[in-house]
Amino acid sequence: MRRILALCLLFLPFISFSQISTVELMVRPVPKPATLDETVDNWDRSLPGYKNLSGEAKAVLYWTNYCRNDPQKFWDSIAMPLLVTFPNLKTSESRSLKADLLKAGPLPMFTLSNTLIGTSQAHANDICRRPSPPSHTSTNGTDFGTRMKNAGIQYCASENMSLGNQDVLLSVFLLYLDINLPELGHRKTLLNPALVEIGVGYGDYGKGQFFIVEDFACAQR
Repeated sequence: MRRILALCLLFLPFISFSQISTVELMVRPVPKPATLDETVDNWDRSLPGYKNLSGEAKAVLYWTNYCRNDPQKFWDSIAMPLLVTFPNLKTSESRSLKADLLKAGPLPMFTLSNTLIGTSQAHANDICRRPSPPSHTSTNGTDFGTRMKNAGIQYCASENMSLGNQDVLLSVFLLYLDINLPELGHRKTLLNPALVEIGVGYGDYGKGQFFIVEDFACAQR
């Protein structure tokens, strides 16, 4: 069994909370669609800053925008095959995910923010350097809100993180599932139409593990 840790911190004016979920899964091949979605792939490649992402970070962006662009397709081609492969993920959260995806409908795909690419990658590097316990707080004690403000993010922002050891797609899917997290903070962030900008960071956590950071923000006026 392998353990995957998902963390989410939502930061809005006057509101901040953090959630942590741990899921243990057998190591198995992760099923994926045979071809890329050209609409999503072309969108991602057109974004300023895309070339600055690592290959793994590009994959995180692709699957996240894949879901935003067509939640029904995400359920049919991603969620259902993963639930067959990992049947212990068939929980109340998987049932509610289907309902939430269909309710959300197509959403604007995320645009890359160079600022958020910087904050997310810097945090991934910081946590992986030692490595340190996954946290939304930097190893020097700087909390998420301060990190965002120091970077110039003035309005709503959120951060999802995942510590995994199998495939990036599986880690992204577990953020949508939010198993054992009644607040469903990761999912709400990913399906929030007000959050339109993203940055993705990726780091080698050691011992076959990787650390993903997704920073989000609403349009910065």
